Amino acid sequence: MKTPHPLWSLLGIGGQGCGILFLPFVVGLCASAVFEVSEVAETSGVLTFVSLVFILPPLLLQVLGVLVKVGRERRILREQGGLRLDRTLASVHRHMRIVTPRGWGALVTGLWFIVLALSAKWASLGLLAVLSLLLFYVVLGLSSFVSAFLVRSFANGLGRDSSGIVRELSPAVVLSGESAEERFHLSRVPVPPGYTLLIEDGNVPQLHTESRYAVGPGARRTRVSVSGRFRHTPRGLHRLGPAAIYYQDALGFTRVSVASVATATLKVLPRFKRLAIVDPPRSKLDAPDVLTRPHRYPTEDPFRFKEYLAGDDTRRIHWRLSIRTGRLQVRLPETREVSTRQVLLLLDSYLPAGRVLDDAVGMSQVLDHLVETWLSLADELQERGDKVSLAAAVDDGEGNIRVERVEGHAGQRRWQDLGARACWQGSHDLPRILDEVDGGLSTNSHGVAVSSRFYSPPAAPLGGDSFTWVYLPPLQALGPEEPSFLRVWLAEGAQGRSKLGRLFRLPGPVGSDEDRLMAQLSRGWQQYVLYQARRRLRLIARSRGDATLKALLSRDETVYRLEPGVGGGHRLVGLVAGGGRSGAGKRAAG
Repeated sequence: MKTPHPLWSLLGIGGQGCGILFLPFVVGLCASAVFEVSEVAETSGVLTFVSLVFILPPLLLQVLGVLVKVGRERRILREQGGLRLDRTLASVHRHMRIVTPRGWGALVTGLWFIVLALSAKWASLGLLAVLSLLLFYVVLGLSSFVSAFLVRSFANGLGRDSSGIVRELSPAVVLSGESAEERFHLSRVPVPPGYTLLIEDGNVPQLHTESRYAVGPGARRTRVSVSGRFRHTPRGLHRLGPAAIYYQDALGFTRVSVASVATATLKVLPRFKRLAIVDPPRSKLDAPDVLTRPHRYPTEDPFRFKEYLAGDDTRRIHWRLSIRTGRLQVRLPETREVSTRQVLLLLDSYLPAGRVLDDAVGMSQVLDHLVETWLSLADELQERGDKVSLAAAVDDGEGNIRVERVEGHAGQRRWQDLGARACWQGSHDLPRILDEVDGGLSTNSHGVAVSSRFYSPPAAPLGGDSFTWVYLPPLQALGPEEPSFLRVWLAEGAQGRSKLGRLFRLPGPVGSDEDRLMAQLSRGWQQYVLYQARRRLRLIARSRGDATLKALLSRDETVYRLEPGVGGGHRLVGLVAGGGRSGAGKRAAG
């Protein structure tokens, strides 16, 4: 998680502290300067004393709780070697931010009614306003007590064998499109009366699912489990968590952060798609390229026969010959030529580091098409008898990018595991991948790259007896151009309500966090960022796509165009046939 700038943390800390401590007095002084308040001026000293009695203890308890929790986090950061000023300030701000937007609304509303009562000299309204402020500060004091003392017992309880919060996925590995469920198991977790334990996690945007669960005081005495299903499971390695855990009072005025724990990883494997391969133009060599389907011709060799023995395949009995000879005759199996070609399948997921790589969030579906084609080609070639290897720059499971190679005989599950961990990256272009895979292509092997490059391919030949490109033009991959964002925002959805209308018609149940204006604006901003990313990618694809395709066609290497989603699968259309070692290979040797 990115650490905010220290200035923002300082502003947040000052805003929280000053808002709670000084805002009532500032409003009172401003009101006394504007309105005639001589009737209450005599009791100003008593009011100030009562206000401090209700304001200072919650604030002191809150400061004590912040010191305890920040001190614990500083010790952990010091042990990890990551103790810095910006992280310390961010920790202080996170633990001081216990007043919710609803709580700030209650405080501001109470102060506003005090101003109205002073201006109208309405004592009853002033009494109600003061009672509402006292209620707010009482709740704040209880939450500060929870923050200072009960949070420590919660943290200690998480380390016991009989207590804690466990997050699990069922199943943790699924195929793309299959359903997956997450579960939180809570064992003897302390929840004070009048408070609710909240578990929240925004999850990765690709899942289209936010985790949000509430647990009452019953979790202290027994084991409680909460669960939910993901709405969408696209291909990829999705890291979930750490989930944020809070205590929230019954009125929703305060929310005390406890910990950020409970992580999990959901691995969604890609599916194999049906491939329709259209032969490229006539090759310059006697042998076709590695993707061309071999044609079967009738043999002119005479069949051989033998007498039937128990256990032979009865489907091979030649009845006419058996009738003539008086004994059952079985046709011997025809000889079959077995391919011994070495084929290395490369997944080109390289994007230049910077703006293009940052905008890759807008083209996750493009990489899905490439991975599906990559795996389906491996299945197709291995079924023909070729010796296939797959190589790609993938996530190693720890967030690092490294090149991995899987042999075809390792099994399709290993292929799919490699495809699930493939991601857009800016560190390993094709030459570097080849260098890390046994030093590149040998003279007795063939290379196939599945790519959707925005920029020209590497200038140097990539070696091997032949090299084939399966190219998905990025402009075609991004699909039809989206309308303007304003039209998207105003467009009606499946329920007949525009996104703008949801600001007033409340998309969730009454009182839910989804109904908050800031939450809806935040989701709208995320959609706008995605829209702008795809727009920038489309501009690059429109300006560079044709040049990239021309560069591929001029390399004397075989080029196929990938057309995803044709007939429920993918189709490869041959554009040009390469010259093998008579062309690119000779240049590599030279």
